[in-house]
Amino acid sequence: GDASADAAAGDGEAQAEGGKGKGKGKGKGAKDKGAKKGAKAKDLPKEKVTKTAKRVHHVALASEASFTSKVRPISAAIVSECIARNKAMLEAEELRRQDAESKNRLEAYILSTRDKLADNEEQVAAVSTDKERAEVNSQLEKAEDWLYEGGRSVGRAEYEKKLSAMKELADPIFFRLAEMEARPAAVATAREKLAAARTLIASWAEEKPWISENDTARALEHVANATDWLDGQEKAQAAKKAHEEPAFTSAEVERKIKPVEAGVRAINKKQKPKPPPPPPPEEAEANATDAAGEGKPEGKAGEESAAPGSGDAKEDGSKDAGGKEDAAKEKKDEL
Repeated sequence: GDASADAAAGDGEAQAEGGKGKGKGKGKGAKDKGAKKGAKAKDLPKEKVTKTAKRVHHVALASEASFTSKVRPISAAIVSECIARNKAMLEAEELRRQDAESKNRLEAYILSTRDKLADNEEQVAAVSTDKERAEVNSQLEKAEDWLYEGGRSVGRAEYEKKLSAMKELADPIFFRLAEMEARPAAVATAREKLAAARTLIASWAEEKPWISENDTARALEHVANATDWLDGQEKAQAAKKAHEEPAFTSAEVERKIKPVEAGVRAINKKQKPKPPPPPPPEEAEANATDAAGEGKPEGKAGEESAAPGSGDAKEDGSKDAGGKEDAAKEKKDEL
């Protein structure tokens, strides 16, 4: 039984090896055939293919448009007419809008001016005369009557003309009224700024000594000129009455002080100059060598001058010692 099993196993292995050999042989044969076909295809000459060009002919066909319905298409002339009509309507609408705005501005000015006169009666009386107030009130009534009667449908130019006439009468009064408070406040603020500038300039001598005397003098001069101008304007304003044109305005004070502030601020921003850079190493060594060479002769002279002195001291010391020995011998002889 064992011998037959071994024989069967040997036959199976032989068959498997034979099958592998056949498979390898088939694969090599297929590759060889494919290579031969590729070589034959490359060797064959290529055939040229010619294509015939197609010719296209365009023929314009004559035709007539006919419409079976009542609705007709819009022509170019109708389109242009519609555009022109729309443009004219837009322009007319813009004119109506401008006229309405001008009318509203005039009406609003009349109402607001009347309210200001009534609400600030005492202050307005201080900065205007009776004649001026009467004229303003009269023109306000006339303008209001005209606005609701004959001026309902006039153009923008008429409304603006009426508004300008009203402003020429009322605006100066309200300007003087506003300056009664704004002008003293502006002067007080300006004097505070000038005082602060003087304090700052005085601190430069200790805190910023690099600021030159010319810059300091120029800054002080600007501050002094602004102060003198304020003093003169206040004196001129004190001589005027409240209903007269003011000698100066708050806006003028601001314009006068602003450049003075800017000039002082610019000088105050000057930075401390940087120290000079140290010399290069070679130059520093050369300077040190020169300094050492200049000091040596003095040292030698000192030593030489000191040498004779020391010699004299030694000689004096030896003389003193010799004198003492002689005195001691004399004492021995006496004994």
